[in-house]
Amino acid sequence: MLRKKANVIIEMQAELFEKQGKGWFRIVSGSMQPLIEVQDRILAERVGPSEVRPGDIILFKNCHVLVTHRVIRIFKQAGKTVVLQKGDAGGSVGIIASESVLGKVVAIEKNGRLLRLNRGYVRFLNGFLWIKNCYWYRLNVKISVIKGRLRNKPGFRYLRILYRILSKPFAFLNRAIARTLLF
Repeated sequence: MLRKKANVIIEMQAELFEKQGKGWFRIVSGSMQPLIEVQDRILAERVGPSEVRPGDIILFKNCHVLVTHRVIRIFKQAGKTVVLQKGDAGGSVGIIASESVLGKVVAIEKNGRLLRLNRGYVRFLNGFLWIKNCYWYRLNVKISVIKGRLRNKPGFRYLRILYRILSKPFAFLNRAIARTLLF
């Protein structure tokens, strides 16, 4: 019953967004940290699928849930335009139909401050996070292939531990840069 009510609310939000062409949304997950934290609000504006570019932070509907993630790549698959999207905090990538994109995030309200994504140091930080995300995704694709080949080899466990240790400074640097520029 509660899930059904949540789905109705999300449908109403999406419908209102479509009518007004823009809207404020509260973030409830940490998938876009450090740029967008839990409880921040985002301002999204409606855009057509052709206006979405790699690096943009988009709002899209996925299984009755509104999601905010970054565009990694746009390409054709089976004759249709699709968007490869991923949260900045890591996790897996996903492919969505370009028609699922509702809008593009243009501003973030963080602790009462309005940060426009296309201005000043926030623009720099947003660009940095896009480049990092894009290359981190590509690196992980290559690492997955290597892991598949080495999985049953002796010493694989130690390589996995080494990889986890080496990835920690990158995550720390990510958070440090964002917090320095945003607070």
